[in-house]
Amino acid sequence: MSDSLNLTTASCQKPPYLKWLIIFFCAIFVLAAILIGASFALAYKYENKIYPGIKIDDVSLAGLTEAQATNIISGKFKQTYNDGFTFVFENNTKQIANDNILKLNLESMTSQAYAQGRNNDLLKRQIKLLIYPVFKKKIPFDYQLDKNLLKEKLIADFALLEQPGQNSEIVLNIIDAEKQTYDLSFTGSKIGETFNFNEAINLLDKKIKLFKNPTISLARTADFPKITTESAMAKTDRIKQLLALPEIELAFKDKTWPIKWADFSHWLALGLHSDGQTDVVINQEMITGQLDAIAQEINQKAIDAKLQIKNGRAVEFHASQSGQTLDIEASLASINEQILINSKTQITLTVNVTEPEISVATTNDLGIKELIGTGFSTFSGSPTNRRHNIGVGAATLNGLLIKPGEEYSLVKSLGNIDAQGGYKPELVIKENKTIPEYGGGLCQIATTVFRAALSSGLKITSRKNHAYRVPYYEPAGTDATIYDPLPDVKFINDTEHYILIQTKMWGDNLTFEFWGTPDGRIISFEGQNKTDNIKELKPKIFNVTSPGPAKEIETSELKPGEKKRVEYAHQGADTVFYRYIKRVDGAEEKETWSSHYKAWQAVWLIGVDPTKIPPIETAPSAPLIETISTSPETVVE
Repeated sequence: MSDSLNLTTASCQKPPYLKWLIIFFCAIFVLAAILIGASFALAYKYENKIYPGIKIDDVSLAGLTEAQATNIISGKFKQTYNDGFTFVFENNTKQIANDNILKLNLESMTSQAYAQGRNNDLLKRQIKLLIYPVFKKKIPFDYQLDKNLLKEKLIADFALLEQPGQNSEIVLNIIDAEKQTYDLSFTGSKIGETFNFNEAINLLDKKIKLFKNPTISLARTADFPKITTESAMAKTDRIKQLLALPEIELAFKDKTWPIKWADFSHWLALGLHSDGQTDVVINQEMITGQLDAIAQEINQKAIDAKLQIKNGRAVEFHASQSGQTLDIEASLASINEQILINSKTQITLTVNVTEPEISVATTNDLGIKELIGTGFSTFSGSPTNRRHNIGVGAATLNGLLIKPGEEYSLVKSLGNIDAQGGYKPELVIKENKTIPEYGGGLCQIATTVFRAALSSGLKITSRKNHAYRVPYYEPAGTDATIYDPLPDVKFINDTEHYILIQTKMWGDNLTFEFWGTPDGRIISFEGQNKTDNIKELKPKIFNVTSPGPAKEIETSELKPGEKKRVEYAHQGADTVFYRYIKRVDGAEEKETWSSHYKAWQAVWLIGVDPTKIPPIETAPSAPLIETISTSPETVVE
């Protein structure tokens, strides 16, 4: 029985290790509970604040809000880098101001510090809350260092202390630019010393990563020339080959810019090929300077069209204009390719074109879309009243609309030529008397209108040339005279749309522009040459005759004995040119335009006593519109 009792007691006893196991797990549970409680307590304490153990460099951000952390880091950044960066070589110290060289990504850093421990699941966040205070968490210094800008400033500040290697260069002594003779030689290359700025900047970069800003020492190294005298001399034949090219000519549309040989010779320089070998190159800076000057002639802004019509007349008109800009970089590339690779000297410049948003066509429903013809003349040397009358006449016609099928009359369009119309009198020699009449100079208008009608390919129904050649209307054979009521300049608008007349005066020049809708007709001219441009037309001149002796006319307008030349002598001649019109249906027309000019003697006014000039009765005449009438007895000064 006792044995049975002992067995029962033994079976009821627990193993000794079980107690310790229970104690261990209880301790773990208690510790876990404490840690969990602590982590939750920390999470509550640091709500909206950076967790403990978070640092940027040696600056603890624990318990700070993002705004507070931003202020602290910003302050240290200013304290460390506000004075810039210090570089030294031997006894020379330079302070480089921090003008956007180093920028701190402050918001990124403080946001990253605040996010630590908050961007994981709950368990990981709580664990990090307990780990960071012990093992710390460093946020990397986030910044941007502009190494190129820093290097530029270092080069500028230490330039006087550098002794860079010297490349061999071309020395061209021009003896005679016209004959293109010269002496060619080369400067000697030389080994120098230069600073290793890249090494110094990289060292500074490493220190900035540690939020430090020590003084950086510069070191000089040997700087070997990239172009030696030997490699330069090896290019002698190539340089001579390029100097033997014809004259360089840059072009855009119908405008050209010739480059003199002496200027081109300075374009040539020595450089390095892509394989590192010495080669003859184009001096980019030299050409860029010339292209900048050319750009001032080419560059223009895009302009929207404007057209406002009131009472059948255009009161406001601005043609649309495409914008254009010389592409200097692309033009440089083209110049390099054409000269150095293709040995070509006719080079088209690259121009970027931008179209206006509003074209002439979208401003109206009259069919006025684009320029269909232009007339041009010059009145250099005209007296004041003549210039005034030309301006009044041009203004009268500006904005005029010509209907489809309408026959246009210049005399009718000008209206009354008198003081009320704004005209001034010009001196006229008429039947041995000098008298003032209105309208002198309007034949300049007639000639310009005639030329515009010619270039537009319109059907001209009336035109008469002057009695003799007048310098204002050269080339001879392309002029027109008017007088009220005849002769007149008339033409028919044989297009299917309206024609708008626009006049322009600048300096000594007058231009008439005809705007409408091109119908495909092609106009060309032939005189001494064949051209599609009325400005380039030169009629054939023949049957040239000499003028007679000078003519003297007595006048009381001058002091007795005083002489004044009012007309120069002009040779007589015949002229002819041809206009060709080819229409879209293939039909072709040939027109012959002939003119005959009388020889005209010089005319002098001689002052006499008024009492000695017998009175001469003259019949009234129409107002004089002509500069030179068809009668040799009537001349406007």
